[in-house]
Amino acid sequence: MLFLAGALLIGVAVVESLHWWRHVDEPNARVEVDFTLLSSSVNATVKTVHVRRGDRVEKGALLASMDTAVAGLDVATLEAEAARERAARDQIEAELAHYQREMNDKIATATAAVSLQRRERAIWHNRLTIAQTSVDRNKKLASRRAISNRQLDDATDRLLDITSNLRSLETEIQASQNKLQELTSALQKETVYRTRIEAIDRAIDKISVQLRQAKQRLMEMHIRAPIAGIVDEVYVNAGVYVEDADRAFLLHDPNALWLEAKVDESDIGLVVSGQPVTIEFDAYPFEYFQGKVRAIGDATLGSMTDGGKEAADPRLAQRVPVLIDLPKMEKAIWPGMRASINIKVR
Repeated sequence: MLFLAGALLIGVAVVESLHWWRHVDEPNARVEVDFTLLSSSVNATVKTVHVRRGDRVEKGALLASMDTAVAGLDVATLEAEAARERAARDQIEAELAHYQREMNDKIATATAAVSLQRRERAIWHNRLTIAQTSVDRNKKLASRRAISNRQLDDATDRLLDITSNLRSLETEIQASQNKLQELTSALQKETVYRTRIEAIDRAIDKISVQLRQAKQRLMEMHIRAPIAGIVDEVYVNAGVYVEDADRAFLLHDPNALWLEAKVDESDIGLVVSGQPVTIEFDAYPFEYFQGKVRAIGDATLGSMTDGGKEAADPRLAQRVPVLIDLPKMEKAIWPGMRASINIKVR
């Protein structure tokens, strides 16, 4: 009996020693999760709360609606201003088009008049040449007394009349050309219209930016779930006035849980990422699940102070956090649950 008892004790000691040599145990691991704290992004009154604590929501689900009367009025006002500016722009564009048509018609008429006068001047130039030739010929004939002085005087009078008409026509052509030039210069007045249109375009752009911002504010007044998850806390009620940054909801993703174990620094040198981990939850005794080491902390728990305001906890100074990925669980797991873990290191 003593021999068997001694052998049993030796066997147990050998098994425990081998287990200790091959594994790192930690009985106080905790299930952790990243909580998402939602806050109000505007100052407004809560109109409706659409969820309750414990509800499961999808990403983008509406959690709370705000009273949007004032914000909606801002959007409507900016939309009306934008419509008014666009109407003014359309009016100026119509005036510009009418002005261009009118000026183009006047310029075309003046150009045609100048062209007609120039053709008439060419005709009178031909008449002047003929009349000058007739006078020269009559002068020769009169010197030989082949015609009377009366005929020479008539030819000279016709030459003078043609010359006078031609000079009058030249004056009219010059006046018509001046008028055409004035009309062409007046056409540049369209720059004034275009300047007014550009000013309205700038005003429309400014209003468009303000309108987008107002619509964004209106959209942000409704609090939506940024993730799919569980509603852990509801901090607001219908009719309550909240200000920017006031907390509203607390959510977490139940599919993004992990285990955090506090491993003693004397064992942490044996732990590396990827090592298999046997997990036993306190809620499910004698049921074992297989996980894997995801990462090892870069600082001891005792050194993680609140910006230097708190002294390091000497009880945690020699422990390092180890993050462990959980397997796909059929059992219900909640943040904060305790578990014992066994990391196979050899």
